[in-house]
Amino acid sequence: MFLNESGYQFEKRRGGTAKAVGYYADINEYTRLCGIHEGPCTYGVNDPKPTRKEKLKEQEIARPSLLIGRTLFDFNEHFIEQSNAEENKRSLTFMIAVLAVLMLGLPAGFISLLLIDGPSHLRDWHLVLGLFFATLAGAYALVHFLFWPHIFAPAFFTALRARYRFNRTTRRVYVLRPKKYGGNAVLDWDRVRAHVKWAPPKSWTAEELASSEDARRERLQSAGIDSNLLLYWPPIDPTDPERKGEDVIWVGPNDSGEALWQYIRTFMEEGMDAVPKPAEYNWLRKGFSSPGQHMEETVMHGSLVRDKMVGQGTSAATATNFGLNVLWAPLHTLAERLCYWPTFPEEWNGDCGQKRRESGIGPEEPLRWVAKV
Repeated sequence: MFLNESGYQFEKRRGGTAKAVGYYADINEYTRLCGIHEGPCTYGVNDPKPTRKEKLKEQEIARPSLLIGRTLFDFNEHFIEQSNAEENKRSLTFMIAVLAVLMLGLPAGFISLLLIDGPSHLRDWHLVLGLFFATLAGAYALVHFLFWPHIFAPAFFTALRARYRFNRTTRRVYVLRPKKYGGNAVLDWDRVRAHVKWAPPKSWTAEELASSEDARRERLQSAGIDSNLLLYWPPIDPTDPERKGEDVIWVGPNDSGEALWQYIRTFMEEGMDAVPKPAEYNWLRKGFSSPGQHMEETVMHGSLVRDKMVGQGTSAATATNFGLNVLWAPLHTLAERLCYWPTFPEEWNGDCGQKRRESGIGPEEPLRWVAKV
């Protein structure tokens, strides 16, 4: 889904790119951005003992980690492939869509009752048809202008997921996303900056965040379950009024942050052997999923991982989670089929000459090959 991307594009249309970057993306003079060379310090056996100041600085930087989130589509010596967040909200969005369709159908049902059982003065076809079309137009306008741009469009009749390939061999980031949410792009890795504590603006206005230190602090502190790792490419020329080269992407699942950034940064700068090997629960499925796969990999993912770590079988929380969500899993699967699976253009050569699969989940061979660039 593309909820964050939709919100950003909405702000661009409403107030321009500069305001959207400063307000929605939270890239402004108050934001701490991390560069590609800012990582945790490592010390060899013969290195001098770090000072207290160096130790404190090291503690401020997270270690490379995927934590327990499903984060990776692909992992090999040349690139890692990741996606964006909010996939767990697709079935909820589909339920809202069903309710919206029912809202559009209510006028027809209401008019039918008037024609069959209503008073004689309500059986005038001119009055009935006028009432029908007026009610239908009102319901359509409500759904189209209030719900469609912000809730339905990011979930239906669009790409199933965003796809981001971080290729250390070419030092490029290959971005696949629908045109209305920024379009496909090939970005230079060396220009990227990371906002590791991004949080949506929620109820704060741009004016409040610009003028109030308390509002900015509260937004930063709200970075929790709705937070994401945001990667930012500044304009190539800071004085360019068209801001060419500027871009933003949201990477990883909800609650991703500095640990994921350090994982990406370390992979790109040092290679696949410098980051922890992905665990079984870190893989994302390419392509579409069945109801059972959706339940296991998305809805119940966190509780299943915790049960496995504890080692005491299926917990009551996992069983409850299953009971509350199993009926809605087919809705999610159906909603997925209203989207298309995006694929990378062959002319990009983002796979370094080794074609990768477009369905399935888990590690994919080969992990190493001679790049064709």
